Amino acid sequence: MRKVVLMLLSGIVLLACKKQEVNIIPVPMQVVQEKGNFNINKSTRILIDTDDSVAFKVATYFQNLLKSKGLILELDKVVNFPDLKNAIYFTKKGFVDSLGVEGYMLTVNTGNITICANSGSGYFYAVQTLRQLMPMGFESANANYSRLSVPCVRIIDKPTFGWRGLNLDCCRHFMSKDFVKRYIDLLAYHKMNILHWHLTEDQGWRIEIKKYPKLTEVGAWRQLADGTEYGGYYTQDDIREIVAYAAERYVNIVPEIEMPGHSVAALASYPQLSCTGEPLKVETNWGVFKDIYCAGNEFTFTFLQDVLTEVADLFPFPYIHIGGDEAPKYRWENCPKCRARLKSQKLKNYEELQQYFISRIAKFLETKGRRIIGWDEILEGGRPHNATVQAWRGMDRVDSAVFAGAPVIVSPTSHCYFDYPVDVIDLRKVYSFNPIPDGISVQQKKLILGGECNMWTEHAPQKTVDSKLFPRMLALSEVLWSYPKVRSYDKFLERVRRHYGRLSNMGVNYGFEQSAVKVNSQLSADAKSITVSIERGQENLEIFYTIDGAEPITKSIKYKKPFVLKESATVKAVAFLNNSRVGEVFTREFVLSKSTGKNVKLGFAPATKYMGGGLQALVDGRKGTEAYNDGIWQAVQGSDMVATVDLGKSQPISTVSVGFLQSNPSWIFIPKQVDFFTSVGGTDFTLVGTVLSPVKAEDEGLIRHDFTLNVKGINCRYVRMVACSIGNCPDWHPAAGSPSWLFAEEISIY
Repeated sequence: MRKVVLMLLSGIVLLACKKQEVNIIPVPMQVVQEKGNFNINKSTRILIDTDDSVAFKVATYFQNLLKSKGLILELDKVVNFPDLKNAIYFTKKGFVDSLGVEGYMLTVNTGNITICANSGSGYFYAVQTLRQLMPMGFESANANYSRLSVPCVRIIDKPTFGWRGLNLDCCRHFMSKDFVKRYIDLLAYHKMNILHWHLTEDQGWRIEIKKYPKLTEVGAWRQLADGTEYGGYYTQDDIREIVAYAAERYVNIVPEIEMPGHSVAALASYPQLSCTGEPLKVETNWGVFKDIYCAGNEFTFTFLQDVLTEVADLFPFPYIHIGGDEAPKYRWENCPKCRARLKSQKLKNYEELQQYFISRIAKFLETKGRRIIGWDEILEGGRPHNATVQAWRGMDRVDSAVFAGAPVIVSPTSHCYFDYPVDVIDLRKVYSFNPIPDGISVQQKKLILGGECNMWTEHAPQKTVDSKLFPRMLALSEVLWSYPKVRSYDKFLERVRRHYGRLSNMGVNYGFEQSAVKVNSQLSADAKSITVSIERGQENLEIFYTIDGAEPITKSIKYKKPFVLKESATVKAVAFLNNSRVGEVFTREFVLSKSTGKNVKLGFAPATKYMGGGLQALVDGRKGTEAYNDGIWQAVQGSDMVATVDLGKSQPISTVSVGFLQSNPSWIFIPKQVDFFTSVGGTDFTLVGTVLSPVKAEDEGLIRHDFTLNVKGINCRYVRMVACSIGNCPDWHPAAGSPSWLFAEEISIY
């Protein structure tokens, strides 16, 4: 058998031959694979040093794991230099301190296995690596072995980041106790150590609180359109069981108890906690709601302190997440108690009132030995007392947090929101994630604790979670554990595809690495044509497409190579496997007009999350889809949208048009009107027409509307579009008073 060597040279793993027999996710810091195998059989002993109690705990876990697969091994404590023939030895001897508390050294040779660590987590992660060295069938529920063959290796490993987590939302859709435990196993298997457990929301309260029984009697259930009740909750005994289960697998659980917003389920249970005191129902819709905990009501703090006392008793980890995101201030602004609190505390605005609210909770939790985590909105009134920040709205929020001196957990929508479809965030994009923003100092880098993937479940009941989290969670586990210099996406993808067998044996119904169909486009240098290329989500798929807007079938054009569009077209493409359609039809509208590829000057600052592909997005030839996060829409919050297109020279035009999107639960509204101006020289602009919106702010559903104006007979070089925002979300809106969004797509000029 030819020797395969993986060497760590200048931090880069090099393969001495093409075939890599070792397949570990996340990839270790250093691996050397050697000739031969070690065979675990019924005569193999598990040995630990006499005084190593943490090794005993992990060795017992490993012993039970092997027992469940048919191999019953003896576990013995030893002194000094044991006989290691046909043994698996857990020891601290020879451990390198620089590997830290989660690092380990694993040596497999033909005579024995040695696992070296200085903590329980280090031993445990070595065992997870050892599991991935075993035959793929080892992970099958009905596996039964009389012997196991493990390849000979020397592995030295430690994580890059200490915080490696999954945020699991069990509020929008309730997840069973066994399902939560299953995900603890999957996290541990991939060396992730945090379960951020989202337990309270507008749509459901999921944790039993003895002092306030209505939270689960009322708040845990919502009434569906057909009149049935939907929901569930975890008893305190359930939670103790899950916490203990996680502790055995070195997974820490961070409970999230939302405040002051996302609290309608609690307010429905105890209306006196709201600003109005009016009866409410547990929400059945998704979105952000204006009814939040009253900051001026002293009972609010009594209630939350009582709740958090019980929460702290159930969860021993030092952190409790208090949310703090998406809390409209409309009710506070119109509440006499909140206005009185603002005045008595000498606060400047309602953002500072939220800072007061959260700081007060933080100081209380410190008396329980706990620290708070909050979403990045908690910085808007100043950093609350000793708060850790979870940055979700963009990497710029990481900058804000570290500049405020706050520790940060990084989970931006751009890379870590796994409720987003795979055509928005695919496997490669997750793998490109870097939790450390450019330009921060060495000291500030120390504030980056790590990251999390977020599994929000508005549109993801329990049965769909696997396909959304996997394989993308594999990429995040590697990003957070492995060192950048040992990572390669191509090598990672090879390992992922070999890893699928293990996931299948573990019952994971994993999804696609990327969209079954991915359409890319490139505008030509002269902006007169667009080259379209199509990628397959899997190698065995066939792609068929049309350019006339018709539904593709197997008799449509079969994709073989990129094609060129010389006029506007609607491209539809779909994947087929053995003549059966795979996934949805992918649709992309392309526009070629006088404005395509021309310079555009923006009179607004696009939101970093919704840049649409850059500052020239409004003239790049692509029209957006009904998904506002498709990477094409450009957006701004709280202001009008102004854009001026330079056609390069004065010329006659006949029509100007620009598209907008409305999704009012997401605070996105069609502008109330769009004004169009023209100019020959670029200094004096003349209003040539105003187009009023036929769409009402309260109109529901996803709405796309083109504002089109006939301007035939006008000669100009510059065309300016001014889209007038409706302002703040209207009074009837759940987020009344919050600044609304404008989302725009292509400006087309003919």
